[in-house]
Amino acid sequence: MHSFLTFFKNITLVKKILLLVSPVLSILITVQAAALGLFLLIFIDLLTGIRKNLHQNNISCNPLKAQLYRSIKSYLLRQTLKKTYEYLFAIIALIVFESLVFGSMSILIFSKVFTFTELGILLCASIELWSIGENMEAVSGKNIFKKMMEFLPLSIQKLFNKNI
Repeated sequence: MHSFLTFFKNITLVKKILLLVSPVLSILITVQAAALGLFLLIFIDLLTGIRKNLHQNNISCNPLKAQLYRSIKSYLLRQTLKKTYEYLFAIIALIVFESLVFGSMSILIFSKVFTFTELGILLCASIELWSIGENMEAVSGKNIFKKMMEFLPLSIQKLFNKNI
């Protein structure tokens, strides 16, 4: 008990910051695999977007030719960076909100337990997957994710397609 009182009696600014940041860090550590997967999907979306641009401009995908690098537009790369830091800020906001407001509350979906932060990351990841599918469709004419929609229940299909 004495050391507990001594800790709070001699509390410094660094200790205050560490006490405030520790719940956020603990949640961040638990969602690190999901966040890593999201950033991998962002990178794949960037690559498929570059491939889509090359296909639309009839440029070969040869990394030894300068024409490939000239076709990559800096404003499109900036859009990818903007999207990445917007996702990052949204995830950090969810982590702070979850750690300070909800605590360890979790949601059960399809027999799996998710936190709010994990659900936010999954939403961002699903957006990226859809974007990858659109890029692949522009190049090959086929979108695997649209084909997979046929296997979903009709009520969920109606959410994505107004013609049903």
